[in-house]
Amino acid sequence: MHFPEENPPQTPPERRPGERPAGGGEVLVVGSVNLDLGYRLDRLPRDGETVRARGRFQAGGGKGANQALAARRLGARVSLLASVGRDAGPALADLAAAGVDLAPVLRHDDAATGSAVLFVGPEDNCIVVDAGANDLLRPEHVRALAGSAAPPAVVVTNHEVPAPVVEATLRAYAGRARVLLNPSPARALDRGLLALVDVLVLNAGELADLLGAGPAPATPEAVAALLGQGGLGDCVVTLGHGGAVVSERGILAHVPAFRVEAVDTVGAGDAFLGALAAGLAAGGTLGAAAVRACAAAALAVTAPGARGAVLSPEAVDALAAREPATAGSRPTTP
Repeated sequence: MHFPEENPPQTPPERRPGERPAGGGEVLVVGSVNLDLGYRLDRLPRDGETVRARGRFQAGGGKGANQALAARRLGARVSLLASVGRDAGPALADLAAAGVDLAPVLRHDDAATGSAVLFVGPEDNCIVVDAGANDLLRPEHVRALAGSAAPPAVVVTNHEVPAPVVEATLRAYAGRARVLLNPSPARALDRGLLALVDVLVLNAGELADLLGAGPAPATPEAVAALLGQGGLGDCVVTLGHGGAVVSERGILAHVPAFRVEAVDTVGAGDAFLGALAAGLAAGGTLGAAAVRACAAAALAVTAPGARGAVLSPEAVDALAAREPATAGSRPTTP
């Protein structure tokens, strides 16, 4: 198996539930918006253990918002369909400043915006999420937007919004846009819906959960072996510092990670997916987009917070140019 060579602040606008949606662009993200509270740790605690934090931070978060911002910073025109509460201003301000189209966002005065508590260690992290207003996003909101605006090039959704919303998104845009599903957090997924997904983007643990395969594969070779028996169609599986494995039309390829000094890993996955969406919306192949997504994820871990890194097309290109071998053809054998 081989890798074919590639050349490779304004006030957020408000919309009340029931008002006609607006939006459209190269990338549409149907996803979550959260307010994050994070703690930096020397290591993650064991079961029942209390540890002292080295510091704390508060910031906007949510997979949908983070992915939308990353795609926008990397050059795509981006719209976000999400549901937020009365306290969402801090979570949306940097998206508005970056030019993400927030017209489709629904605001609920009687609900709180989703929230998350993050525990961030030097090598890994764990996150606890309370859905809040994210659970008020409904399938009819998706269908209304799909019926009122031209389809974008790429649609992204994830499991931080209710399952019926994910299903409605897949059904509304299948065949009209390139649909990316990030099934995180992991939950039961109707395998019949996978036929509506153009690219499944998940980490190794989520892949193991989806296939009922036990422990998460730890190497590109182990991921390739699982993909060889899973029948998942086109997908990208991330391995953290192990890079990513791309499966496109049955051909598996390994994209090695870029070497950087990691400060905070919490934003890597969302930066990866946002960059992947931006690359595909620009007309890139899945392999080429995955190389740039690995570069974006590497940049994301060099700064604290899910949105703290300076992501730009120029920064991604500079990292890729510094390490051209990472865009090459390291073999992955199942």
